[in-house]
Amino acid sequence: MLNENLIPKDERVNATLAHASIVLGVFSRGVLGIVLAFLIWVTQRGKSKFAARQAAQAVIYQLLGIAAALLAWLVWGVLVFGSIFVPVLINPNHPEPMMPYTMIPAFALILVPIGLMLAWFAYGLYAAWQTWHGKDFSYPLIGRWVR
Repeated sequence: MLNENLIPKDERVNATLAHASIVLGVFSRGVLGIVLAFLIWVTQRGKSKFAARQAAQAVIYQLLGIAAALLAWLVWGVLVFGSIFVPVLINPNHPEPMMPYTMIPAFALILVPIGLMLAWFAYGLYAAWQTWHGKDFSYPLIGRWVR
């Protein structure tokens, strides 16, 4: 296990910034975070194996986060759409009594994509914390691909 004394501070800063760039993604729909992590990877791949590996992982992690968020919101949208139109299909003349039983759970499920996005964000910050302390952080699955 690496520590702060073994990894130079500039390498730790670059690795930390790559993971922490997920914060920029909050304000730019993910784009700026990915761009910053990618730029860190490009500039560090010949200088620091540690920083380059962390930056590559951050880019992939943030791209997967955007894809997962889009999928979660799409599924939620389909559920809400279905919650509105299923009662109409069952009883086209009088769907209103059934709508609360379908719409309330569908709207409550908005917590799933929001929770997924918050957890994804928090784990990215956790990776930044780990690399700041000189640990060779690896995301599950992503860390195996990026060497």
